[in-house]
Amino acid sequence: MLFQRSQLMEGMTVRSSDGEKLGRVFSLGDDSFHIEKGLFFPKDYLVRYADISDIRNGEIILLHGRDNLRRLSSEGKYGTTAGLGTSTAATTGLGTSTAATAGLGTSTAAADLRTDASTTARHTEEVTIPVHKEELDITKREVQSGEVRVHKEVVQEVETVKVPVRKERVRVERRDVNPDRPAMNASFQDETVVVPVRAEEVDVHKRAVVDEEVVIRKDSIEEERRVDEPLRHEKVDIRTSGDADEKRSLNLNPDDDPLLRRR
Repeated sequence: MLFQRSQLMEGMTVRSSDGEKLGRVFSLGDDSFHIEKGLFFPKDYLVRYADISDIRNGEIILLHGRDNLRRLSSEGKYGTTAGLGTSTAATTGLGTSTAATAGLGTSTAAADLRTDASTTARHTEEVTIPVHKEELDITKREVQSGEVRVHKEVVQEVETVKVPVRKERVRVERRDVNPDRPAMNASFQDETVVVPVRAEEVDVHKRAVVDEEVVIRKDSIEEERRVDEPLRHEKVDIRTSGDADEKRSLNLNPDDDPLLRRR
């Protein structure tokens, strides 16, 4: 996606592709914008709109990483308002119409430098394009898969038990005695003699006892479950158009010019 000037505003925070805060936007041009100088950049920095990777939460994310930006800045390849793809001639104050145009963010001077036969050192730059893909993040959570219910029902039944009991039985017997046996304490009055007769009765009491135990055991077993989930990834299709020296691919040699055009 190529971002336009209308999508940017002065004062927006600019970050590198690895999250480093580079500064804020202080002016906007037709093809590029300026980052104010600060701790990261000792001078004003010029960035093309084509070098913007994304705009998130009101912040501008560049395609370049922090280390690459620091290297370009420390080498001083781009001068006072050097940008990610803008030539030195754009900011040296030469006063020519070409340099003035390049100061607004055009890449004309950069193309001239690459084709200039008098240039002894080849001018290269690097554009980082992130290619994303989705990966599975597997987590596990415990859920209730079932339950076991043990129901106790009270059942009443009659139990017959034979219990031996004792009782006294009365037998009356009359027997003869010696007639010469003297009677002691004879009162000759009416009298009733009571002899108790005993017997055993059965008393029934009930008490609760443990008849048996029901033991429920849970064993943990491990099994494999197949999870099918569609994953997305980005494919890179690189095309060149216009004044291109050669077809480019992702597998670039160190001597190749890494200037990639985004469509």
